Amino acid sequence: MSESISEQVGALVRRYRKRAGLTQEALALSANMGASFIGDVERGRKKPSIESLEKILSVLGVSFEEFFSFTEKLKPDRESEPLMKLSKELNHLTDAEITAIYNIVKQITLLRDTEYKR
Repeated sequence: MSESISEQVGALVRRYRKRAGLTQEALALSANMGASFIGDVERGRKKPSIESLEKILSVLGVSFEEFFSFTEKLKPDRESEPLMKLSKELNHLTDAEITAIYNIVKQITLLRDTEYKR
């Protein structure tokens, strides 16, 4: 099942927000919006108006042209079914939950690297 346009837009907002090093709260404050609205947009639950999207993109320093040329950007760096499934699952988690999962994965990779060096 393919992602809806709302999910694609939300995934891009999240990607650009994280690239800018902003939390949902910081983006919301700078764009004069509610943090829950930003979270709902990122999860594809709410559709931002053109004006709202313009404010979000302005804060993120992204043009409409760059943002909407997303066809290739939505593909993961590595094409694999498990990675795509994981990405989809992560879209429904809070930033804190994603950070916790990242930290677990990081520890696993560090442990693996340590084992290889032995």
